[in-house]
Amino acid sequence: MINLFERDTEDSRLLLASLRQAGYDHPTVFLEETGYLPQGVTSPYAFFLAQAGAKLAGKPLFFNQVPVPAYWEIKGSLSQAEVANHNQRVATISYDQTRGQERLVAKVAWQDANGKVRLVDYYNQYGWCFKHSYYDETGRELRATYQTDQGVEVISEDKLTQTISLTYHKQQYFFKNLVDFTIFFLKEAGYKLDQIWYNSLSTPMFVATRLGVTGADILFWQEGKRDEVPGNMDYLLHSNPQRPTKICVTDKEAYAGFADLFSPADQDSLAYIGYLYNYRRENQARKQALIMTNSDQIAHLQELVEQLPNLTFHIAALTEMSPKLMAFAAYDNVKLYPNVNPKQVSQLWQLADYYLDINYQNEILRATKQAFLNQMLILGFNETSHTNKFGLAENRFPVATYQDLIAKLDQLLAHDEEVSKEVFLQKQAAEQTSVAHYHEVLG
Repeated sequence: MINLFERDTEDSRLLLASLRQAGYDHPTVFLEETGYLPQGVTSPYAFFLAQAGAKLAGKPLFFNQVPVPAYWEIKGSLSQAEVANHNQRVATISYDQTRGQERLVAKVAWQDANGKVRLVDYYNQYGWCFKHSYYDETGRELRATYQTDQGVEVISEDKLTQTISLTYHKQQYFFKNLVDFTIFFLKEAGYKLDQIWYNSLSTPMFVATRLGVTGADILFWQEGKRDEVPGNMDYLLHSNPQRPTKICVTDKEAYAGFADLFSPADQDSLAYIGYLYNYRRENQARKQALIMTNSDQIAHLQELVEQLPNLTFHIAALTEMSPKLMAFAAYDNVKLYPNVNPKQVSQLWQLADYYLDINYQNEILRATKQAFLNQMLILGFNETSHTNKFGLAENRFPVATYQDLIAKLDQLLAHDEEVSKEVFLQKQAAEQTSVAHYHEVLG
């Protein structure tokens, strides 16, 4: 019995955490190797690299530890770094996004003289480069190779033909696609394949249905509502006698949609599952709000600050703050944290009971999810919302009607008991269920 998840996404990690919280600790395989997979998770690539002698031990590289030629310079901020040769940028260093703000190297994108990325080196949590991806001048990926910590190439993928070659036990193997490669891996790794739990109607489903092994599977549907039953889902229901498959839907609306679309005979194959969350603390309805931003473009910040004098606004950034944002230090109810450090971030998650998702541009530190796990009440604007997964829809307002957000906050500040009610509804909207429900659905 294994989990077979296609990509290392927030949804995959959330599902894995939910299953583990419910006590389902069977092996988990991600088909994507990012170098920073969750603890206890492997991939076909990691398996074959280990079989070739790669040491899966060590520490991640800090940004200024990337190997570069003599006299080249590495300059880093809290959001990314770059490699320069005589003040000309030749590479951009991206950090791992799963471990806070530690500036650990995930990949280095090398540019040609025209500034186009031609090679990307991927680094793992053990501090060595495990993958090279090669691109043409149009940005199309041509080939990817995977190597051990000693630089021995083990796997090569032709991105144009989708074929894969593998050196394994001193023999050369060739596969026409990722499905065949994965099936070979599963059998070589010795997994028990009587049950496969997967979260994609793409490669994981094709693997399960082409194994040639009888069993019973579960598809976790983590997408939204559909107007019709997807063709591959219909195949699982009606053309897959070797491996009957239960479909567990994580979203109530999507579940209701499928319940309407499924025939009476198929209803027993459908279930709502939801998610489990490991909350870190309780909301205390303190009049403290947090904004995480790397931009001074914060919608109607001045109006919020001036019209809500009883609410303290804590504004944190990974970088220096612009003069425009620093000017808000003049307000008694504003606290600014430029170049915020990890200790301060941890303190802010504990300090504030409101999170305002009102900054334009990219989200930092997966702030909305962190706010949710700290049971902060999330409010904001439609135009600045970084995710609809966490937070109540009715607590997102059009920027043009910002006074509605101010009125909502004013009401909450005057009635502490309303905050706990809204936090409860916020958790329900995020599809929170229970361990008992997981056991009932999954057995």
